[in-house]
Amino acid sequence: MKDFFLRIGQKIKDFFINFIFRLKPRWSFRWILTFLLWLILLFYLGFGIYVGVEIYRNHSESRLVEFSTKIYPMPAAFVGGNIIWAKDYYQQLGYIRKFSQETKQPNPSAEELRRQIIDQLVENRLLSWEAAKNGLRVTSKDIDDAYQKIVAESGGEANVSKVLRELYGMSNDEFRDLVQQQVTKEKIQDELIAQVKVLHILIKDEGRANEVAGKAKAGEAWDGLAKAYSEDVKTRDNWGNLGWIARGNLVIDNKQVPEFEEAAFSAKINEFFGPVKSQAGFQIGKVEDKKGKIQQSYTNWLANIKKETKIYFFIK
Repeated sequence: MKDFFLRIGQKIKDFFINFIFRLKPRWSFRWILTFLLWLILLFYLGFGIYVGVEIYRNHSESRLVEFSTKIYPMPAAFVGGNIIWAKDYYQQLGYIRKFSQETKQPNPSAEELRRQIIDQLVENRLLSWEAAKNGLRVTSKDIDDAYQKIVAESGGEANVSKVLRELYGMSNDEFRDLVQQQVTKEKIQDELIAQVKVLHILIKDEGRANEVAGKAKAGEAWDGLAKAYSEDVKTRDNWGNLGWIARGNLVIDNKQVPEFEEAAFSAKINEFFGPVKSQAGFQIGKVEDKKGKIQQSYTNWLANIKKETKIYFFIK
């Protein structure tokens, strides 16, 4: 039995001696470099798994995880086959957390905050696509004009930079990216969403409203009718001008007036219509102009775009 174990021990010893002997030729710079590269790769992959667990399962907000998203291409969501990266999510989260910390204002629950940030990132991506699809360009001048307007209203660029840095931890270039997103949204609302430019005369009494409508259709001067009869004190001295309106956006006397909106969108340019009964009273209208090709409210249009697009959320 003793000889048996001695033979086994000798065989193990011989195996390791032969193994080391066979490795000797490999102790070269090339071999060491290859070994180190594999070691780095294994560490990168292993740490990446750790970062993924921290992001998707633990919803970590640590600085280490936030920094790691700049190195590891971790998806936050897929939108129509394109990726929204986790680094963009953490960037937005950082702005919000910094603002809350500096102003002592509470945030919604962590889950609700995650949902709001991801929804906003998805919306920004969809709006950029829709703008490009419809030939709507946001130029550098558009962004500069919007940025300079904010600077002028906020006491100068130095003050803007200070507020961005101290309240949000944001650079001016990062802020310009947000300005670009807002300009894109406003351009879509102003140029793509259907709007009508409309005048109105508001009268509470139905009989008088019918009488004034008859005078307008008979050719009596609109401005004189508006000044003499309209009970909308905010617009009657300005021809009853409501400006450009989109569906769902018109409020008269703090009341929504969808009946008047629908009549306005159905009427032709320069056509008189009404009286239309609404919560505000009886409205007589005249369409001056129309624009935009998307015949929905902005909210409904965006909701439909989201429904039609394949969206997968990873951070939720």
